[in-house]
Formats: sequence, structure tokens, C-alpha cells
Amino acid sequence: MNTITKIKERWPLDVMCDRVGIDIPKVGKFSSPFRPDKNPSCEVYRDGIKDWSTNEYFDSIGIFASAMKITNRDAIKILKRELSGVATQQKTGKGKLIIPALHYSPEEAEALATLRGLTRYGIDLAAETIQSLGFGEALGHRCWILTDGRNIAEARRMDGKRFPAYGTLGERKSHTIAGSKKSFPIGLNPRIGAKALQKLPVLLVEGGPDYLAACSVLLHSDKEMLPVAMLGSSSSINTLSLPFFKGRHVLILAHPDDAGVKASKQWARQLNQAGASPTLKQLEGGDLNDLVLRHGVEAIAKEIK
Repeated sequence: MNTITKIKERWPLDVMCDRVGIDIPKVGKFSSPFRPDKNPSCEVYRDGIKDWSTNEYFDSIGIFASAMKITNRDAIKILKRELSGVATQQKTGKGKLIIPALHYSPEEAEALATLRGLTRYGIDLAAETIQSLGFGEALGHRCWILTDGRNIAEARRMDGKRFPAYGTLGERKSHTIAGSKKSFPIGLNPRIGAKALQKLPVLLVEGGPDYLAACSVLLHSDKEMLPVAMLGSSSSINTLSLPFFKGRHVLILAHPDDAGVKASKQWARQLNQAGASPTLKQLEGGDLNDLVLRHGVEAIAKEIK
């Protein structure tokens, strides 16, 4: 089986369109996602999109290339590397984020819940409702990956081990996919499945494990809140994301270290200036996921007030 066939089997039309953020209908014509198209001229076929106006045909590889604004040849190189598990080290020429192909697996969701001491329902909230979590390959390892779908993606190994040193990178718990901007929060996915969640108050935490813990804890709390995370304490909240918080109450759970507290205060100042109502809270004895691992989801849910 040649490389192009393997790529198309790994990323069929619907999967690739979902990956690059293109919505396609099951039947009928629609406007081109790649150029101005006032009179819908595109049509879906079994393995691609036909643009009748330009007489172009886009298969999975062509869709990826057009969405990323690269050549088909470069697209094949990137997708080929991703098939071998090393695409997360690659950038396009313009430094765009290339998110690995993500899937949902009930077995992996259950395994992740067990690994982090969480509930399967919390994992499903992140993966299926908020659409901020998926399972895929990164650096040759099976991983759980958090992403906002366009600006940031971060992978952690499903076996709970650290990524080995690679090139200039040392050993680390998480691997930030090349091209990511860590100033963008996780949980504000513009393609969020449940629009009702967009009106809720926000629980803002730091780091991937605490984000998953927040999803589980909130399902056992009497508070209806949307879990959101900054993936690290070194970044301010991106100004493009701040309007999302306007008019909302935001409860910030600070990490119990100097960097975490400093970051939380910075986020609170930004949120206040953006028209939100932030409140800082520091849990005693560790960060959110550590406390869940020690005391259980239900016990910690009582602390979210």
C-alpha cells in the first residue's frame, strides 16, 4: 500500500474536513471554503470536493494543503511524518499549528479516567461536549491531547510516563505541538457542541490534568460552570480570548506555588479589565488533580463554591 493510499485511509474526507475546521453537507452544493464564492459551486463526492467553478477536485490531501496554504507535496510530507508519529515536530513554512488527527475511543477514555483518578463522565464532557480533548499520536506515543482546535495543542502520554529527550527538548510531562500559542485558553473551542455552556460562569484552572479534573469535579458539584484552562503559568490570557469572559463570573483556582499564584493574579487583573468578575481561590494541600487523586472527585466537588 503506497503512502498516499495510507494517508487517505487514515484521514478520509469527513475526518480531514473536521480536522481543518471545514463543514461540509451530506448532499447539495455549498460555497467554497478556500475562496470567495457567492454562488455555491462546490459539491461533495465519496472521497473529495469538486469545485465546478474552477474545475478543481480536492481529495483529503488537497483539502489539508489548501486549508494550511501549502503545496500538496508539502502536505504529503507532513501527513507521512504524522503517520510515523513524528509530525508534531513539524511546522509548515509559515509556522502554522498542525494538530494531529484526533479520535474518540471509549476504551481510551476509560483508561485516562483511571490514570488521573477521574470519572469517565468528566472525560466525555471534555471530549464529546466541549470538544477540547482527543486521542492521537505524538512523537511515536499514544497520547491524550488538549486543543482549542486552531491555536494550541498539548499532548501527554496515555501510559502516564514522560516524553524522552528529543533534539533540543529535555524530558517532560507534556509536549506542546509545534506552532502552538500557549496564551490561548483551552475550553473556548469555537466549535463547542453544547452552546448552552457558553453562557455559564467559568472555572479557570492551570494545566491539562487540572482541566480534566475540573470537568469531573463540576459534574459532581451543585455549581453549573464551564471548565477552562491555561496550559501553563508563563502566559497572559491572549487578548483575542478576553471578550469571551466579559460579563461572566470567573472562579480561578490557583496552583499552590509562587508561579501559579502570580499567574492567577495576572489573569484576574486581565479578566477584571475585560469586564469579567474574577475570584481567586487556592485549594489547600495541592493542585486540583492532586487533591482528586488523594480524596476523590466527590469530596473535592464540595470545595468548589
